Amino acid sequence: MKKNLLIATLMLGTAFAGFSQKKNVTSAIMLAKKGKFVKAKPYIDKAIKNESTSTQAKTWSWKAAIYAGLAGMKTPEAKKIQESTDLSSEVMEAMKKTKSLDKKGNFKRELRAIAGPMYNASLNGGIDAYNNKNYKKAFAMFTASQEYGAILGLVDTIGAYNAGMSAGLIENYDAAVVNYKKCIEYGYGGADVYLKLADTYRKLDKNDEAAATLAEAKAKFKGDPAIILNEAQIHLDNKEYEKAKVSLEGALKEDPENFQLQYAAAIIYSNMELYDESIRAYKSAMTINPKKDELKSDLIVVQYNKIVLMNEAMNKFDLSETDKYNKAKAERDAYIKEILPSVEARYKEDSSASMKRILNNLYGLTGQAEKRIK
Repeated sequence: MKKNLLIATLMLGTAFAGFSQKKNVTSAIMLAKKGKFVKAKPYIDKAIKNESTSTQAKTWSWKAAIYAGLAGMKTPEAKKIQESTDLSSEVMEAMKKTKSLDKKGNFKRELRAIAGPMYNASLNGGIDAYNNKNYKKAFAMFTASQEYGAILGLVDTIGAYNAGMSAGLIENYDAAVVNYKKCIEYGYGGADVYLKLADTYRKLDKNDEAAATLAEAKAKFKGDPAIILNEAQIHLDNKEYEKAKVSLEGALKEDPENFQLQYAAAIIYSNMELYDESIRAYKSAMTINPKKDELKSDLIVVQYNKIVLMNEAMNKFDLSETDKYNKAKAERDAYIKEILPSVEARYKEDSSASMKRILNNLYGLTGQAEKRIK
């Protein structure tokens, strides 16, 4: 009899423990229905830790609901929990656990009801974090917004794009690639996304993938100057100068009146030290868009760089090569005389340190030291 009595006592204890845990779930639910999520949290946390209730979809569903409720509260008690707990991750984990345990889909409606507010909260939280330059948090929030969106049947293009941006800023380039590729798959962001993806590949030293991405973009967005500029830049990085030149000139042949293309060509030609070509491109850009006043300074910088090269070539002649030296010097001085009035005029409009330096150097090269600006 004693043995049977002991067994009965153990069974009674186990049953009582199970009842106690179910009571925790019930208490959590009752408090949550009243909006008392702070008080509901300890009850649901106990139920989650217990074997008898942690295997039930209902328990995890209510954890998701309670933690989601906490995320939206503004009381001091709730804010303390928000500061110490990643509520969004906890809610997502609880929702995933609910789905894995809910074989019949009984809690599908409840999960969707939770996902809606959490989607908005994650998206807005990500924007706030990004604006506050907390890019790590922004990336986590935008990743969560995509997961909540998926539960709702939404394609979160904004979340994917901003997750890519945030990931890049924390140097998580692999994650940036994943998110930019999602944007391309969704058809979101246009040429800009292709450029960001190509740039991310370059940061991963995957120049072949970068080139392939730009080639795809070039075919899809024909004549887009930003794509052509980036393609040319990749060729420059690979020291494929002729390919960069061909890419630009092919685009200009198709659309010579495109200001952005001419401007891009001017920059690339300058980077390649093809200063005559750069000068022509700048002048064409200025003709197309005469209101773009800052191009005058850009043009002068390129013209000055041309003079630097002319000066270097002149000084390479041997002392015995007087005729060649004098001819090169005369060509340099004639070019300085040609552009000097426009440099002086521009300095009146743009008295920056760089423009002052260029003007003073030109005065020095032509023996006009008395004109130097102090």
